[in-house]
Amino acid sequence: MPLDQTDEHYPYEKNMGFFDHVDELRKRLMRVAIVLFASIVISFFWVPDIFEAIIMAPFKKGFWGYEFFCQAGRFFTGKDILCWEPPKMIEMQSQKIEGQFISAFKISMVVGFIVTFPVIVQQIWSFVKPALKITEIKKVRYSLGIVSLLFFIGVVFAYFFLVPVASNFLLSYQLSPSIKNIITIGSVTGFVSFMCLATGLVFELPVLIYILARIGLISSQFLIKYWRYAAVIIFIIAGIATPSPDIFSQLLLGLPLMALYVIGIFIAKRVEKNRTAI
Repeated sequence: MPLDQTDEHYPYEKNMGFFDHVDELRKRLMRVAIVLFASIVISFFWVPDIFEAIIMAPFKKGFWGYEFFCQAGRFFTGKDILCWEPPKMIEMQSQKIEGQFISAFKISMVVGFIVTFPVIVQQIWSFVKPALKITEIKKVRYSLGIVSLLFFIGVVFAYFFLVPVASNFLLSYQLSPSIKNIITIGSVTGFVSFMCLATGLVFELPVLIYILARIGLISSQFLIKYWRYAAVIIFIIAGIATPSPDIFSQLLLGLPLMALYVIGIFIAKRVEKNRTAI
């Protein structure tokens, strides 16, 4: 590199003091808050449509997730062993005066967060970027889309695959025939929202591995050596993220996470190779 070529994009920001960084962080958080608030407000006006078309869709006939499992079962076994009927929700109610309003607000918050997730990632990147070198900026910049893509893939995966499996098991399970299922609106919205958000976040596993490998906390050899422990942890996380106690839904999330873990090993190797080449 020529002596007159600087390795800094933002020399002023790199020399900022502690309170300057705090002020910069405050600005980034304020921008995220504004965009998130706007998304929540807009989503709130569409909550009735979102509730019927999205939240309740996995509990209705013709949902794509049920069709997928049915066709997959026929393809691999030639039988209808995976052709499930959507769970019959006998009755749904709100047990509090403010129950429906709170559920509507929760739905709008979840939708707002999902929609603004790329903005949140971009603002975090903008805050961290001044502290990086030009070469680091070029490498990381193209990864920002992958962060959002993994999150959205996780959300879609949970919505179309995990929610139908888990809800079908939980709502069809009977402790006693004398017990009647009276489903609350808060239970339904919370269940669908938690499954989608939790899965979207755990799908960021390769990103987490990349960050830890970059700062030297883990290596590819470490990941390979302790893959059995990682598998146990991953399936525990899958069990938490999928409230259904059946093994099928746990495998449905655990196996993709193990695949992401393997991808993370190759990512860690790539980081080590680049570090050696410098």
